Order: sequence, then structure tokens, then C-alpha cells
Amino acid sequence: MSTHTEHITPAQRLAMIVAAGVARFESALPAYAQRHADDEPMEQCPNLTVSAERQREICLNCSLPDCVGITKPQCPIRIEARRQWKRKGASQ
Repeated sequence: MSTHTEHITPAQRLAMIVAAGVARFESALPAYAQRHADDEPMEQCPNLTVSAERQREICLNCSLPDCVGITKPQCPIRIEARRQWKRKGASQ
């Protein structure tokens, strides 16, 4: 398979490969986890992970009537991550 890409830089080619990989990955996600153009942009999440066990515990005890998804600020897992991040920042 060959395409005619006469005036393409290596950086542009790499960007095309990455974009294709992201699109393939997102198409494999369940419907609730896929990004949508009409969604609000995701807020910057603190660079802190909540353990898988704690995430399970939070999800099982979630008070929301329906899952809003981890990308939404209302998600209890995101709230817990922000709480841990703030606590870590206050202790430094």
C-alpha cells in the first residue's frame, strides 16, 4: 500500500500515525467512555492516581443516579483525586 505524500515532513507523518492510533483506540471504547465533540473540555486532572481498589470502592458507593464518566468533574473518583492532590499540596 503506497500513498503519494510528496511534501510531508517526518513530524507530520508521525502526527498522522498517532492520530490514526488514537481514533482506533477511541472507537474500541464503550459508548460512555468515548469523547464527543459537544462535551465540555476536560479540566486538568491532578497528576495523581487513585488506587484501583479505592476506585472500585468509590464506584460501588457512588451516589449519582447514573455514571457521568471519569472525564466529568462530578465523578467521585475525580473528586477524590483532587482531594488527595490538595491534601498533598497542603502538607508540603
